[in-house]
Parts: sequence; structure tokens; C-alpha cells
Amino acid sequence: MRIDRVLACVMPMVLPMVLPMVLPMVLAAGGAQAQGNAPAWPTQNIKWVVPYPPGGNTDVLARAIAEKISPALGQAIVIENRPGANTVTGTNAVARSDDGHTIGLIVDSHSINAAFGRPLPYDSVKDFVPIVQLVRVPFVLVTNAEKLPVKTLAEFVTHAKANPGKVTFGALGPGSPHQISMEWFRALAGISVNIVPYRGVAPAMTDVVAGHIDSMVTGSFIAMPHIETGRIRALAVTSADRLKLLPAVPTIREEGYPSYVHLTWYGVAGPRSMPTAVVNRLNAEINKAMAHPDVAVKIGQAGTETVGGSPADFEQMLVQDLAKFREVIKISGAKPE
Repeated sequence: MRIDRVLACVMPMVLPMVLPMVLPMVLAAGGAQAQGNAPAWPTQNIKWVVPYPPGGNTDVLARAIAEKISPALGQAIVIENRPGANTVTGTNAVARSDDGHTIGLIVDSHSINAAFGRPLPYDSVKDFVPIVQLVRVPFVLVTNAEKLPVKTLAEFVTHAKANPGKVTFGALGPGSPHQISMEWFRALAGISVNIVPYRGVAPAMTDVVAGHIDSMVTGSFIAMPHIETGRIRALAVTSADRLKLLPAVPTIREEGYPSYVHLTWYGVAGPRSMPTAVVNRLNAEINKAMAHPDVAVKIGQAGTETVGGSPADFEQMLVQDLAKFREVIKISGAKPE
């Protein structure tokens, strides 16, 4: 019997039984092809490098977000604290990772390090892919309420001009956002201050409260308890607008320095080799996590402001941030060492 006649007889009986099993597989294969045959991800734990010691604001926020996105991704998010060299140590670990499962927290030091033009073990632009901006953090300029006889920013400037180089200012070392914040203001106000390096915000604040140094800039969440007890005085905030936590404290901009706006920020980046599909997945899950009430409370308590948005939004901000800090360094003459 001819094969075509056999098929003509058999197929009408076989197709109704076979199609329900075969069709879902065909559709799934077509879907995978439409997505560019994207491999399953993640296939192992995800390492999130934080370039600061445990317990700080960056570490707390990363852990809060990791806790929320881990169930959605189906893998644990392991926080790895790798401080050192003004965030370069941890950031370099991200740039050099090739396991497809490493991301890093970056802050404005990422832009500042590049803006100084000093040798780095990575290219701050070419070796990373932006995933999402997390938050921005306005600073508040505070002084010891007893040691420094000033109550306003104008009085601070007058006092500093009358005592050149004698007003002490605590910062997290050369090239830190805290140092750049004061270097920029110092240049605009035409004053000279003595910048004292510290290994962390907490010891610097302890010394301001104790009167060992005169002033510093810091996030409002660290300053608020001491402002409320009257041990330190808030002179101005570095943001474009006044803070909800400190509505009576003016901005530096409204005090006569219209070009001055400085907000530090936190974001997430991966190595440049990270696939676009993975970047978009992480972006979506992190944005969801930041909107979760538990995480939103932590963000508010830390005195930070949620940003979020797309990878493209973050990339555009990074370009603008690098250009801004190059100009600030040029104006202020700030040095990385």
C-alpha cells in the first residue's frame, strides 16, 4: 500500500491525540525564540557588593531590598561588604566579575572618583551597566551649638572669613561627597576651613557633638537626634528645596548661593557584560521592592528620598553627575589626596 494512502487514513485518528501534547511545546519554543533564546536567570545565588562596612545606611538599605527581591527571583541575595579606597575596592570587584550573578551598590563617589581623573582599576562608564537609582540623600550643614558662635549660614561665613583656616570641618577623607560638599561651598563663599578626615560619619558626628571639631555635613537622620537635644545647630541643607524633617532650615541655595545643590545618591550597577534581559528584570524587581511599605519606611527613616526609574534614567543621571563634579572640582580646586 502506498505511504500517502496510509497517512491519509491514520492522520485523522492520530492528530486529535497528539496535538494537545505537542502544541504547548511548540508555543513555548516560539516564545523562547521571540525572547532571543534568553537563558534562565538566576541559576545561583546573587552577590550584591556594598563598598562600605556593615551597619551603615547603604548596607541597611541593600539588605532591606535584597530581602524583598529574593523570593521573586528564586535565589538568595548575598550582601558582601567590601569597603576601602573611597568605594574603589568594592566597585572594582563588580567590574571584574564574570559569573553573571554579581551586582554592586554605587554612590556619588563613583562619579567623584572619575571626575578627579585619578588612575582607577576600571573605567567608571565603560565597565558598568546602570540598573536603577535607589535614593538621593540631601545633606545638612551642622555646627557645634556651644563652641561655634554662629546661628545662621551668613554668620558661619562671616566667622570663617574672620578666622581663616581655623574653622574645622569633618569629612570622610579626600574625594568623599562630604569633602566635595564643603570644598564647593568654600569656593563659592570665599572662605578657608580646616578639613579633618574621618573613617566614618559616626565618629565625625561624635566629635562635632563633643566640640572637638566645629562642623560637618551629614544626612538628616544622623543629625536629627542631636539637633533635637540642642547639642548641634542646623544652618542649612544642601538640597534644592527645604526638607520635611527640617522645614525651618533654609537651603544653601536660598541663602545666596543659587548654583549650589548637592545630593548624594545610591544606585545599583552590574558589570558591562550583564545581559539586557537580566538588567531589566533586576530593575523591575528593585523598583517593586522600594515601593513596599517595609522598605519605604526604612528609606524615610534614613532621611533619604526614593528615586527608582529605568536603567536609561539612571544612565542619564550618571552622565549629568559626572559632568557636574568635573565642574565642581574645577571651581573648587579640590584634590583627591
